[in-house]
Amino acid sequence: MSFFDLVVVIIIGGFGLFGLWFGLIHTLGSLAGTVLGVYLAARFYEPLAGWLMQFTGWSGNFSKVIMFILAFIIINRLVGLGFWFVDKILSIITRLPFIKSINRLLGLAFGLFEGALVLGIIFYFIAHFPLSEWFMTNLSESEIAPSLTKMASILWPLLPDALKTVQTTVDSAVQSAVDIVK
Repeated sequence: MSFFDLVVVIIIGGFGLFGLWFGLIHTLGSLAGTVLGVYLAARFYEPLAGWLMQFTGWSGNFSKVIMFILAFIIINRLVGLGFWFVDKILSIITRLPFIKSINRLLGLAFGLFEGALVLGIIFYFIAHFPLSEWFMTNLSESEIAPSLTKMASILWPLLPDALKTVQTTVDSAVQSAVDIVK
């Protein structure tokens, strides 16, 4: 396992601990925030990236990745905050001894799932807008990242058409290359 994969596992573990600490309701809110975050960030990252490029002079790919991740995190946390309030309202029920344990264990499971999904989305997005040679090399050599990216494909319908077109083009080119090699 590479250092890159170790960092990925630690990040997913952090999401799991988050779920264990906060419980199922809060973690479900965070998962809902992930889905809504992908949907809305995919709709707004390009105009925000244009603004960022004008403001900072950064490259297009870097600005797109930064704005997608930033929009995604902000939306995700706002939805999570809403569910935190719901969790506080329902805290009377979730404080019962048996229910409390189940709440936390299910929170752990959903936290691990959310961590894998979030990293898969980020890796999927970065694969379409390469950042640096070092990162792309580590991403392509990772044993874990391909599985996370495939898992994130469940959110494929929420991604913008531009990314779908890029993916279709890349898939066609790869298939053509494979056919030529055979």
